[in-house]
Amino acid sequence: MKKITLMIIALITVACSDPKDKYIALECNEAGEVHILVMDEDAKTFETYFVKSTENKEGPENLLVSGMYTEEGDHHYLYTWDLETFEELNSISPIYEDHTIGYFMMIDEPLPLPQFKIDRRNFSTLYLDLEYPDDPIWKESFSVEDCKVVDVPEDYLASKKNKDVNLF
Repeated sequence: MKKITLMIIALITVACSDPKDKYIALECNEAGEVHILVMDEDAKTFETYFVKSTENKEGPENLLVSGMYTEEGDHHYLYTWDLETFEELNSISPIYEDHTIGYFMMIDEPLPLPQFKIDRRNFSTLYLDLEYPDDPIWKESFSVEDCKVVDVPEDYLASKKNKDVNLF
C-alpha cells in the first residue's frame, strides 16, 4: 500500500509541475533597451535576448548571449558566456582590446570567455575586466541597469517548445 501511495504522490507532483518552475527571468532596462535574461535552474544555463516588439525582429529566437551560470557566495550569480556566443560576437566586434589579445597569444593561451556577475539583492552588475590580464578585476557596469524579476515570458517558453514560433 505504501508503494502505491508513493507512486500516486510522485505522479501528481509531476503532473502538477509547471515548466515555468525551472526558470528564473529578469527583465532589464539598460539605456532604454529592454532585454530578458532567463536562467534554467536545472541545467544552470542562461540566455539573454531583446524583448520582441512589432517594430523589431528580436525575441527568444534571436539570442544575444548564452552560457552557463553558477551561484557564487551568498548573493551573486556568476555568468560565463559559451564559446559559440563569444566567437560569433567577437567576429562582429572584438570583445577584447588588442593588447589583451596579444598577451594571450604571447603566452599561447586561448582568450578567456567573458564573465559577469549579478547581485541578487539589488541586481547590480559587475564585469570581469581584462585590460591588464595579469591583474583581472571586477568593474561595475558602465550603465545602470534597472532589473526586476518577472514571470518567464510566454514567447520564451514557446520558443523552447517550437523553434519556429512567431507570436507577432
